[in-house]
Amino acid sequence: MLRRILYVSSITEGVTDRELTHIVAVAQINNRRLDLTGALAIGPGVFAQVLEGPVADVERTLARIKQDDRHVGLRLLLDEPIALRLFDRWRMQLLVDDRAAQLAIEANEGGTVARALLEQMRLQYTEDPYLSPAAMRGMALAS
Repeated sequence: MLRRILYVSSITEGVTDRELTHIVAVAQINNRRLDLTGALAIGPGVFAQVLEGPVADVERTLARIKQDDRHVGLRLLLDEPIALRLFDRWRMQLLVDDRAAQLAIEANEGGTVARALLEQMRLQYTEDPYLSPAAMRGMALAS
């Protein structure tokens, strides 16, 4: 059984781009070991993260995330059992997208945009250049 969570939180003042890069790098290592997948979207002052994987590992990872002092006010938007992952190729990916950022801000302020935020993050995932139809045509022509 797999589980998917989506949460938003407020970034603690003073968190740098270098720390964000470190967060993603450590998550990629840990998530590979635990068979977790997902994405982290950032906006002005806000995180939004999707995490998917085995139920117990998602639970333990969420507990660790809640203790991280680089963010506050974690708000769980989705917590659901899943049969298939949406982000199966990404151990953790940092998304910088204006629409995802706006939805994360709205969700952090109490808006009911969880599904729209998840869908926006999924759209960015499907636009992965390695799977882009345009890129595939270009690779086929170059062969």
